[in-house]
Amino acid sequence: MRKIVCTILFCFSCLFGHKTFAENSCCNIYYSNVNSVLQIETQDHTGSGVLLKEDGTFVTCFHVISNADYIRVTTKDGSQYYVNGFRYINPISDVAILKINSNKNFNHIEINHLQNSRIGEKIFAISNPKGLQFVFSDGMINQLTNDYIQFSAPISQGSSGGALLNKDGSLIGIITSQMNPSISQNINFALPNKFFLPYINNSVITNSKNSNWTDFIIDNANQNQFKIYTNYALSNKNYEMLYKYLKKLTQRGDFPVDSYAMLGYFAMLSYDKTSTKQYLQDAIKWYKLSIDCQHDTEASLFALNYLYAKNNNDEALKHVFLQLKQNYPASYYKLIELMTKTGKCSPSDTECTRLVGVELMDYLGKITTFNPNSELAY
Repeated sequence: MRKIVCTILFCFSCLFGHKTFAENSCCNIYYSNVNSVLQIETQDHTGSGVLLKEDGTFVTCFHVISNADYIRVTTKDGSQYYVNGFRYINPISDVAILKINSNKNFNHIEINHLQNSRIGEKIFAISNPKGLQFVFSDGMINQLTNDYIQFSAPISQGSSGGALLNKDGSLIGIITSQMNPSISQNINFALPNKFFLPYINNSVITNSKNSNWTDFIIDNANQNQFKIYTNYALSNKNYEMLYKYLKKLTQRGDFPVDSYAMLGYFAMLSYDKTSTKQYLQDAIKWYKLSIDCQHDTEASLFALNYLYAKNNNDEALKHVFLQLKQNYPASYYKLIELMTKTGKCSPSDTECTRLVGVELMDYLGKITTFNPNSELAY
């Protein structure tokens, strides 16, 4: 009975503004912070973000904007703005610190700098799950590591980049992901503040030409960042997205020539996934360039045999086929084995064809210098 009475009193204090309870009640935490949370939209994705500075600097997850042509944000009052710059982007840690294109002073969130969270502590989340706007949920911290906060407040797709708040209403991290709901219940993760706070005062790199957002990001990536983008897409097995980034990078003069075979490999994977003819033509081009540069010759010859066969280019196929047989007999016999397996698959047996394709790609990955099957270093 006492618990019921307390619950009723708490609800009345929220509804009618009574200050019977501490200022840090659930209602106060929500209304004190919701104006610092953003809904993020791209041409094919929605997510959440958290304002960190009054100049419109905010943080979200990189995967929310990874394929963006444009980025638009909406605040709780319904105002909409476009993003035209960034301070820091790290695909591996899944962080993007972006800048709204506006001179307005925004309500930024209070940040917890102490890193003093504890397992069992009450927490709150504000985000935009499933396209809903500025949804509030609560739970507790279930586990803490150096790399993540596991919590039980309900979230869904669209919550990524949202605010995770402690019992004092200050930011302790941003929501990143949830365990597959079909195999587990309410196991959710957030990225602690330490992964993005050191970078919120970096200089803003501005998209002054209003370019396509992805093009703008790649235009401002150096060789070291190129490796980061590569690792990110590999770890997520998103080869088509990776190829989109890398193809843009190749238009610049600082693209490493010893990565042509790797680029061909990703174009080839993208072709197998989408059957996009352009990816097939690109893969042939990159593998040819790799041979010209005398890098990954074995992998390039192996791949070109497979690709030319799909492209019905008999003369070219004959040339690389004989070269592979003469110089790399192990790969030659492996190719014969795989092509024979493919020939034994009936046209209607897509699973048979898929399995042979997987085996072929695995082998090709193993003979490519940049080995996509190796353990990635974070």
